[in-house]
Amino acid sequence: MWVDTRRGRVRARTAARTRHPLAWFHALLTRKRGVAVQAPPASASEVLDRLAEMPVSVWTYGFDHESVRHLGPMAQDFATAFGLGSNDRRIAMVDANGVCMASIQALYRRVIALEAEVERLRA
Repeated sequence: MWVDTRRGRVRARTAARTRHPLAWFHALLTRKRGVAVQAPPASASEVLDRLAEMPVSVWTYGFDHESVRHLGPMAQDFATAFGLGSNDRRIAMVDANGVCMASIQALYRRVIALEAEVERLRA
C-alpha cells in the first residue's frame, strides 16, 4: 500500500534519480521554463477556444511506476493558455474546474444557437 506523504514522494524521487540518472537528467533539462502567460480570457467562448488549442499528452510522474499513465495538459501549457494559478508547475483543481465550466457554458450557447438556426431554416 502506498501512503502519499511528502517524505514518501521525496524518497521515490531520490530512488528514481539514483536508478535512472540519465533519464532524470534528461527530464530536468527538457522541462519547460519561463512560460509567457497570456492575459486571462475575457469570455467563456474565449476559454473554449483556448482549451481547444491546448495540447493534451499522456505522461507519467517521475515517482510513479512506469506502467502508471495520466492524460491531460502540461501545467506549463495550462498556465500559458489561461494565466491562472500560483505557478506554472501545477494545475489547481479550482482552475481546471473553472475552465471546464466556462467551456461547457460556451458549448451550451453554441448548441442553442445552432438549434435556433435549424428551426429557422425549417420554417
